[in-house]
Amino acid sequence: MIMHVVLLKPKSDTGEQELWTALQHVKELQQKIPGIVDVTIGKNLSISNNKGYLYGFVMIFLDEDHLKAYGPHPAHQVVAAELVRLCQDIIDFDINSSL
Repeated sequence: MIMHVVLLKPKSDTGEQELWTALQHVKELQQKIPGIVDVTIGKNLSISNNKGYLYGFVMIFLDEDHLKAYGPHPAHQVVAAELVRLCQDIIDFDINSSL
């Protein structure tokens, strides 16, 4: 299994509801892209040292091949463009949880 962790630093003019809508679109990718086992979205609960990364999500993929297929998938491209429009910075971090 592969954990795909994404941290989002919203732009100052991005509204909270706008970001929650985008995160719901992230969650819906599980129904559109093969190999996504689970999606968790949420607001950062840490008040210390979050450096402005206020939201994020974690996706669990079956394996690296499914993660690689996710990037170019048309449904992902639409959601990724939405997040880029709303955020000043995005961090991706992938972990092989099978190790």
